Amino acid sequence: MEGGLAAAAWLGAACSRRALPHVGGTARTAGEREAAPVALEATLRAAPAEAQLDPATGASAQVWRFEGKRLQGAAEALAAQPNGYLGPTFRVRRGQRLRIHFENALGEPSIVHWHGLQVPEASDGHPRFAVAPGQTYRYDFTVQNRPGLYWYHPHPHGRTGPQVYAGLAGLFLVEDPDDKARGLPTGEADLPLVIQDRALSAAGELAYAPNQMVGFLGDRIFVNGQQTPAFTVRAGSYRLRLLNGSNSRIYKLAFSDLRPITVIGSDGGLLAAPVSKPYVVLAPGERAELWTDFAPSSSGQELWLESRA
Repeated sequence: MEGGLAAAAWLGAACSRRALPHVGGTARTAGEREAAPVALEATLRAAPAEAQLDPATGASAQVWRFEGKRLQGAAEALAAQPNGYLGPTFRVRRGQRLRIHFENALGEPSIVHWHGLQVPEASDGHPRFAVAPGQTYRYDFTVQNRPGLYWYHPHPHGRTGPQVYAGLAGLFLVEDPDDKARGLPTGEADLPLVIQDRALSAAGELAYAPNQMVGFLGDRIFVNGQQTPAFTVRAGSYRLRLLNGSNSRIYKLAFSDLRPITVIGSDGGLLAAPVSKPYVVLAPGERAELWTDFAPSSSGQELWLESRA
């Protein structure tokens, strides 16, 4: 086991077992993919910030963070993350048009790459589009991807690793209105988990010293911008959306009670049908969506999603 990582689940009262969901995607016509009125317009600002990284000290550390502000569109389309250093989470649907105004408040060039999304070249965040400190860049694209888990992060030449490590990253969820009909868990039972390794100095600040051969490997695991947080879950089915947001580390993830891993989605969105595995391996940038039922567990039981050798 590496660092006893990921999320501890404290389970509530038992309830009946839920059946496995149907997870097949929905085909769309060419007409439905045409540009539409802007469904979400927002600013996304990359700026220095503070966050508590080490619970043992309680001190604030310097990080970089994406700060979002919704200008128009549904409130749930852009939700800030209250703890940690991660940027706001986008929740949109296929066919919706987005207009994002990126503001660079850092001391060096930066740009945003929408990882996994099918967007026009000018909206892909190529390093040649990086903007200088104090400058802005406008994104305008229509979401074409299948429902699933995607993410966004900086992509300036030679500085992608350090900027992501400093905290610049966030989730981008493409949702499907048919998820509830498919039996997929929603609301609080839809739980994204961003897994990253980090190293802290004696003062509790982020320490970044990559090795030329293996990249960067931290000695602490952060989930959703916090060191190994605990989540209280109810008995019943959950949708766990996993992102390996680490710079170099590969994770072999399994449940501590040896229950099978039920995979319902990958980088490309939802699978045609659930697949059962003993574990799932995620390289940096890769995603997986899992379905699990906590009903068989006892109230108060602790369950870990851990990384194995």
